[in-house]
Amino acid sequence: MNLPSVINRFKRQIISFEGEPAYIAKGFALGSFIGMLPIPGFHILSSLTLGALLKLNKKSVFLGVIKTNLFTAGFIFSFNYWIGKSFLGTQPKFVIPNEISFDFLRIVFASGIEAFQSLLVGGIIMGIISAVVNYYIVFYWIKNYRSYAVS
Repeated sequence: MNLPSVINRFKRQIISFEGEPAYIAKGFALGSFIGMLPIPGFHILSSLTLGALLKLNKKSVFLGVIKTNLFTAGFIFSFNYWIGKSFLGTQPKFVIPNEISFDFLRIVFASGIEAFQSLLVGGIIMGIISAVVNYYIVFYWIKNYRSYAVS
């Protein structure tokens, strides 16, 4: 399966959700933000809980958060770690494990607080960027599709 077909399948799913474009896009943005945080194993639970509290579209929250998965987490957390340590100006002695699992947080904390701070700060920075960019992408996908479908 190539990237364009994955994106098209994803796009078809998200534009099929019921609700206003902003309602769906906000949910996806929240999921995108939480997916960047260094809390593997808790992404889905925390995003759906926050989505319910904020009364957002749960399906779009779920789709937003699952972009961070076993295949993408290593890249995402490595990049977030690099962003965080660059922003903080620290040089923690930490190597992202080859496999991201429930032991990830234990490994991070065993590496020292600077490693966790770097991951967290990088995750927050990239989470904000991801949330804003994804909000507008999803909003305009839905808005354009619905206006085209009506005409």
